[in-house]
Amino acid sequence: MRTLWLISLSALCLLAVACGQSEEAKTGTVVIDANGEDFVREGFVSEDGWQIDFDAVYVNVESPTAYQVVVDEQEQGLFLHGGHPHEEIPDGAAHAALLGEFFLSLKQETFEMGRVEDAPIGNYNRLAFDIKPATGEAQGLQAAHQGQSIVLEGTAVRETETVAFVLRFHEQMQYGDCGPNEDAGVLAEDGTAHAELTFHFDHIFGDFDEGEADPTDPETINYLAIGFGPFAEMAEAGQLDIDQNGMGNQMNGVVYQKLIDAVRTLGHSGEGHCHLN
Repeated sequence: MRTLWLISLSALCLLAVACGQSEEAKTGTVVIDANGEDFVREGFVSEDGWQIDFDAVYVNVESPTAYQVVVDEQEQGLFLHGGHPHEEIPDGAAHAALLGEFFLSLKQETFEMGRVEDAPIGNYNRLAFDIKPATGEAQGLQAAHQGQSIVLEGTAVRETETVAFVLRFHEQMQYGDCGPNEDAGVLAEDGTAHAELTFHFDHIFGDFDEGEADPTDPETINYLAIGFGPFAEMAEAGQLDIDQNGMGNQMNGVVYQKLIDAVRTLGHSGEGHCHLN
């Protein structure tokens, strides 16, 4: 995968000043990774008993940014830098970003999207990134999926019923304050730190092993999950190839809204949740 240079503080004095760093500041390398988790790689059973196995899972991401959350000297609160491009960066809120769109294929082990050299040392304990419909500029784009932000291809089986599916979404999300992801983002001088975009697809279909969701606790895994049943109902002769508009037209309105709410929770950093901006 082509290595991207984001912004070098040694080459861009303005950024160095904004981040409270000098040209001689101690630096290292921030690697930004992507992970679709074992649910994508190995398959799983949905909350309503469908064995789901993916052939391909794609997500289009724009400008992932790892950044530091620091407490000000008066401990009055947190300085947050919520992504790139940006309008203001508070003192101490160093950041490292990959510019552009990345059409990610998640049917693989955790992989490197790119790296940022000469990043100021510190704790890159938060992430910000967008999921958006892919344009022709997206790196790694599968041409057939231009205009889509998420594409799921695979097979679902329950008892004697099998559905081969392609699910296409154009939903757009702007995530910020993702994390923290333990100590993965701690960068020492001349060292390497990792920041991970993690996608939790069990939020859409649910996880059978987790049992029924507690309707009073939105933190339970299956709280928004709709299972695979609503998709199976739309299949014809064991086939379903549908986009988000088609889902909206054919699904029960309440179920469709629950689906979109679940899709909006996909973004994480490890187990650390993201906030929608």
